[in-house]
Amino acid sequence: MKRLLLKQFRVRNFRNIDDSGWIPLEHVTAMVGRNESGKSALLKALHKFNPGTPEPYNPQREFPRDRFMREFRSGGDWPVCSLEFELSAEFRAELRKDLGNVELPNKVTCTRSYDGSLAMSYDTSITDKPVPARELIEVLQDFASDARRLAAPSPEQEQYTAEIRASLANWAASKTDVLNDIGDLKNEQGVALLKLIRAEANARSGPLTADLIESLLKSVAEMTIRAATEPLPSRLHKAIEKHLPVFIYFENYGILESAIYFPQFLDELRRTPDDSRVRTINSMFRHVGLTAQEVYDLGQGEAAAARATVPPLPVTPEMIERDQQRLELRSVKLNSASTNISDKFSSWYKQRRHHIRYQADGDYFRIWVSDDRRPGVEIELESRSKGFQWFFSFYLIFLAESENLHRDAILLLDEPALHLHPTAQQDLIGFFEELAKINGIIYTTHSPFLIDGEHINRVRPVREDKTGHSHVSVGTWPEDRDTIFPLQAAAGYAMLSSLFDGQKNVLVEGLPEYLYLNTLNLLCRATQRTALPEDIRITPCGSTKLAGPIASLFQVHRVRPVVLLDGDEDGRVRRNGLLKELYAGHEKGVLLLSDVLGIEECEVEDILGDDVILPFLSRLIGSALTIGNSDRMSGSLPLQIESAANRAGIGLPQGWRGEVARRVAEGWSTKNPLEVPSDVLERAERLFKELGHRFE
Repeated sequence: MKRLLLKQFRVRNFRNIDDSGWIPLEHVTAMVGRNESGKSALLKALHKFNPGTPEPYNPQREFPRDRFMREFRSGGDWPVCSLEFELSAEFRAELRKDLGNVELPNKVTCTRSYDGSLAMSYDTSITDKPVPARELIEVLQDFASDARRLAAPSPEQEQYTAEIRASLANWAASKTDVLNDIGDLKNEQGVALLKLIRAEANARSGPLTADLIESLLKSVAEMTIRAATEPLPSRLHKAIEKHLPVFIYFENYGILESAIYFPQFLDELRRTPDDSRVRTINSMFRHVGLTAQEVYDLGQGEAAAARATVPPLPVTPEMIERDQQRLELRSVKLNSASTNISDKFSSWYKQRRHHIRYQADGDYFRIWVSDDRRPGVEIELESRSKGFQWFFSFYLIFLAESENLHRDAILLLDEPALHLHPTAQQDLIGFFEELAKINGIIYTTHSPFLIDGEHINRVRPVREDKTGHSHVSVGTWPEDRDTIFPLQAAAGYAMLSSLFDGQKNVLVEGLPEYLYLNTLNLLCRATQRTALPEDIRITPCGSTKLAGPIASLFQVHRVRPVVLLDGDEDGRVRRNGLLKELYAGHEKGVLLLSDVLGIEECEVEDILGDDVILPFLSRLIGSALTIGNSDRMSGSLPLQIESAANRAGIGLPQGWRGEVARRVAEGWSTKNPLEVPSDVLERAERLFKELGHRFE
């Protein structure tokens, strides 16, 4: 059960990052940017928030150098990494059971500072039930009142009893005077005072006062328990801290070596256990339930040690037998470990089936690998491809540190799979999807093949400004060409892939059509409306002019694509041209949007309407835009918008249609489908029904 769901994070005062701002996270999130842009710094700051292996923040190395002498040396509590979590319903129910029926937050923000301290804030105020000093004052006042009425056992003891009455009343009054300056007893000072009152009351107990003192002690004891109970904010803090996810950081320099010299490795393991190379080797042993020391010790023979002494000691049959037993046990354990790792890794790495063999020979440990294409040929691990070495090393780190330390660990992968072939990198994206069902994944890359072109909304571009400071773009794309190139390439690759995968295709004019229709298709499916069948893809052509040339690429396919064109003059001209040549005799293959919407002049934005489009556009241009009656005479909704902007003297940015489409698609990706206007979904459903009929 995942108790804490990580929603976003923020990094401050770390290397070249002054303040990243809040960065929303998906179950798989990609940080994309060129080298030295700050991607790795983001991951390292996040990793050190709660690392799988201890690694505290180091202000001398990690606080921004240009501010270190001026700001850090002057003191203060400098925050580094903040994480916002949502508390799952199950966790909140669990907390109510443990903490009592109290008001609990839905979200918590946890901030780790350079000194290692962890601060928490909540979306609702967390209040604890106080132990008011007034409550104790009333108890003491009642006690004093009862003390004044204390009856003497006999007339001759009246004087003695009167002294006791006065002593108890004066004592209660003195404690009341102290309590008048205290508001709440639920603190260390309050608990100490309650204990003092109990001790002093006990000292005043006697035959005449026993019942009176016992009643007071009972009330004070109950208040002491309440006052000594750990405050609710502290108990909630501990409960949340206990379930913080572990962050596992992995980068390429942790590649596993196939030849390990035991004496050197054991020395490094003692001196630098957190070194990435040492960590990876150690993970290999941990994963199969062994230790390097154990494997090494099993290979140390008594007979050899006896012969090496000066003078040599005699070698006995008992020594030889014990040596044989140890070597046999080591062989059995390594054989079992080899079978175990081979089976598990083959189910994880799909390129081909591999057999991995662990071998110990004297002071050396080696890893041999064969595969199903040449099963009898074993090759050292370092002689396999760099891609295979990366996969195998990552697999061991992941299993050893996430499964053994925390099932819900979050994996931080810094430039993963650089040595993998592009097709293998694409396979890795699919693997990330499966892995993210158990472990959240955040990775950095500049490879377009490691970006899911169909989920560009999961990408967070990272760039470096002219002063060398890192910035993360959220909600907009940066203008830096080097930063967005992998995104453009990934989107292009995803689009082109759909052209040649043998599925049915709907060709649309450009990116706005692609984004809107993909989003509406998902929303229709989520609301049980008619959507496009799973085997139909939407593919943008780039412009109306390119619809014909791209459609001609499908002539070798069994199913012709359906071309969807805007209901405007350009669309009608292109339709007539297609029907005369490429689609002659195949009229069902070309569809005008106006034939579906019943509007003579329309584009894809007319499916959504101005009530949807204008708020997104207004936020883009920073000014409210209103369409007047005269503007509505201009034709399609985009033309109406341009008319309204010209009338208001507002310049629309170049490519505004694509940017608005991206914002709508991103905003609606997390929107409750039932909140989308029903008339929009009705128009979309009509279109998808008609497109489906065109393939029948």
